[in-house]
Amino acid sequence: METGSLLMGLRAVAEPTRLRMLGLLAGWHGPRSGPLRSDEPGMCLSDLVLAVGLSHALVLHHLKTLCQAHLVETERRGRWAIYRVRAECLRPLAEALLDLGARHESPWASQLPV
Repeated sequence: METGSLLMGLRAVAEPTRLRMLGLLAGWHGPRSGPLRSDEPGMCLSDLVLAVGLSHALVLHHLKTLCQAHLVETERRGRWAIYRVRAECLRPLAEALLDLGARHESPWASQLPV
């Protein structure tokens, strides 16, 4: 993963509300008011607003940031917008972080109790 994409992804998930929204979008199993079937991934905006408990405008702002970081995608269904996690983009972000951790051993790691 290139540095620019990594930084954009990290900035997007560094905000607690956006991280929570990613979790909700990845595995929501609650009631739905939008056009999604219960077995479909993702959420419509109105369901996300209810789940997060923030204003429509603020949720849209956070979704825009997640979309710009390519972590969330939007599908239009008539007047509805469906938001889903883009696992193919989230996975490389997680792998890049794991790779950094594997390559870097802390200088004080040998002093930590086991």
